[in-house]
Amino acid sequence: MTRGEFEKHIEKQTIDPNQKEDYWILYDKIYEPLSPLTYNQKANLLLAELRKLKKSN
Repeated sequence: MTRGEFEKHIEKQTIDPNQKEDYWILYDKIYEPLSPLTYNQKANLLLAELRKLKKSN
C-alpha cells in the first residue's frame, strides 16, 4: 500500500484526528526501508493492525 493509498484509506475511516498520528507511526514501522517482507505481506500486516486499532477504540 503506497502512502497515497494509505492516506485515502484512513480518510475514509472514522478515525479520531488525534489518533491519525498512531496510524502513520504504524505505517512507517511496517514500511521501513530494508524490511524483509514482501509488498503483499506488508499490506496484509498493515490492514490487520489497522483492524486491531479500530476495534480497540
